[in-house]
Amino acid sequence: MRASHGAAWRVRIRAAAAVAILGAIVSSCSDTTSQDITQMTCPRVIAAPGTDTIALFRPGGHSAQDVMVRGKIYQASVHCETEKTGVAAHAELTFYAERAGLQITDATLPYFVAVVDPTQKVLAQEGFHVHVDFLPGEPYRKLPAEKITIHLPVHSTAAASNYAVVVGFQLTPDQLAYNRSSRTQ
Repeated sequence: MRASHGAAWRVRIRAAAAVAILGAIVSSCSDTTSQDITQMTCPRVIAAPGTDTIALFRPGGHSAQDVMVRGKIYQASVHCETEKTGVAAHAELTFYAERAGLQITDATLPYFVAVVDPTQKVLAQEGFHVHVDFLPGEPYRKLPAEKITIHLPVHSTAAASNYAVVVGFQLTPDQLAYNRSSRTQ
């Protein structure tokens, strides 16, 4: 994978919890009919449940009143093209950020992109960061799309549709607990 900001792709597998989440995501999306599969030409882009939002807390905080910036994966899409060595999947991720007060001028939102094969195995995962600069008086901002290219060693775009691109924010345990409690309220 390559991000628009030139980060090199290195294969890394994260914590076992991430693998379990990704496996559950892919298995929940594998109920497609053969007609659906023949119409797809690219991997699906899936936001990992519970990781599509992030809350950045003030130091020592972990509750709603401590949130300084909220982020959301606003949109994710992918289109593919064939290459000599396989298929290039060009993913575009759009983020939304909202600050709790006008005194907050910027933030950095950490996120990941992972590739999952047809057997639900995480082939690769890479972490990235998107930086947000808020304009004076601006309470929120929709950011320009982050562009990432994923190279799949398959011989056709139809074969690429058997893979999934999973995206989400890299959350601390406090952020994950906050997301879980926010969704149940």
